[in-house]
Amino acid sequence: MDIMIKLPVILVLVFIVASLFQGMYYLAKDDGERDKTRVVKALTRRIVLSLLLFAILIIGYFTGLIEPGIS
Repeated sequence: MDIMIKLPVILVLVFIVASLFQGMYYLAKDDGERDKTRVVKALTRRIVLSLLLFAILIIGYFTGLIEPGIS
């Protein structure tokens, strides 16, 4: 797997983890006065990013950038 596919996968994974922690922060610390949907928005972003990661992996597999193998 070369850098052309590794970099987007790693970036999307970092954004997924950041969104997860953001949702956790809003759930634990937010009193809900400003915007009551911030937790839902953060978790929705995480789901969309997860689907994007899945699409990148599928496209990488079908274009030959990712090859299955046993390490």
